[in-house]
Amino acid sequence: MACIDDAIRQLKSVKGVLSVHELTEAQLIQVRRLEEIAQKNGAANGLMEFKNQGVWDSVSKDHVVLVVADTEQGFRDPPESWTLMVDKKGNVIGEWIRESEIEEYKQKENVQFIGNDFVMYTDRARCGECMFMMPSMPFPELDDVPCARNVRSGCVSPPGDMYLKKEFGIEGNFWTLLVGFNESRD
Repeated sequence: MACIDDAIRQLKSVKGVLSVHELTEAQLIQVRRLEEIAQKNGAANGLMEFKNQGVWDSVSKDHVVLVVADTEQGFRDPPESWTLMVDKKGNVIGEWIRESEIEEYKQKENVQFIGNDFVMYTDRARCGECMFMMPSMPFPELDDVPCARNVRSGCVSPPGDMYLKKEFGIEGNFWTLLVGFNESRD
């Protein structure tokens, strides 16, 4: 029990984190169900396949917490692109870019902007149909919690986001991140 307490205490101390909630088994079942529905519905109004690898990796761990965070209050950008467009071989052909990278990417000849913060790579060959993927990401804020191993995080899809915000009484446009980790048995 001490490991989850240490992790929650650490997460609550992170700048921009508004709240942290450990998910119950019933809540995890509902999140899985909603992610399955989101995947069946696809992305871009059903025009493209969708997979939320970050959520699937997170919910497979010993402990899963919901982190509610706000960049306006100092929470950091994702450590990696949180949305990718990949082909059937997993080659990245498009991705979300951080605000701090936008000007740099505007200078590149091999990108085309699709919206303000998503680029397509014009020089990458595609193999088969493409899909949107929300990848599994590290969550470095738990690096200093020795008992937390194999930490993975992901952003929940809109149905999961709505469910979790209602479940925990969260109002506002905040990040809802699932962070999962295994507990070291040392």
